[in-house]
Amino acid sequence: MTTPSKTTLAILEDDKLVANLLRDFLNAQEEFKVNFIGYSLEEFIQKLKTEPIPEIILMDLKLKDGSGEELLTYCNENQIDTKKIIISSHYQPIYIGYMFKLGASAFLPKEIEKDELIPIIKTVAKTGHYFNEEQLEVLRSQMQSAPPKVPLGNVKDLTSREIEVLKLLCNQLTAKEIGEKLFLSKKTVETHKSNLLQKTGAKNIAGLIIFAAKNKLIKIDDISI
Repeated sequence: MTTPSKTTLAILEDDKLVANLLRDFLNAQEEFKVNFIGYSLEEFIQKLKTEPIPEIILMDLKLKDGSGEELLTYCNENQIDTKKIIISSHYQPIYIGYMFKLGASAFLPKEIEKDELIPIIKTVAKTGHYFNEEQLEVLRSQMQSAPPKVPLGNVKDLTSREIEVLKLLCNQLTAKEIGEKLFLSKKTVETHKSNLLQKTGAKNIAGLIIFAAKNKLIKIDDISI
């Protein structure tokens, strides 16, 4: 029997005790493998240059030598293909739109229970994003009044096939599942996804969801979580 591949992770956290406890907890799960830890922003960026890129980064927002925002910007500017989960003691739901604009895949309070973290990581690994009900409510209110100024493109620039793929991505289907539904190869779906990110200016799936909702291609209430 083939052993399922593990989701690779990396941790950016300047509290060594917290970082090491989180690493040990995640490595104890059969589906995860922590590739490396960075105890500072500088150290973490150096490891990104020398170590295999993890599928998911778990990161703090406030660091002694910088901020999580700087890492998000670095990943965006260098086209580092990894998902980012922010776990912060400075968590406030009102910042959810801003965090996703910067390229985060999930935004969580540091007080989260370890057992709650496991399904969230799995969701991000599968769909590229995670929202809870409270965060969806914030996104709804932001979109009705003062939504984040995400540099999104024009829906008229999208092809009908790209719109089909966009709607399915917003409903948390994987590239493989979308391919089966639309009779496309997984590679073709990934190409459509890449084109969507480029055309809309979105940084990740969360940004595509905001774009689709603002352009009335989907309703926020219809998003499954």
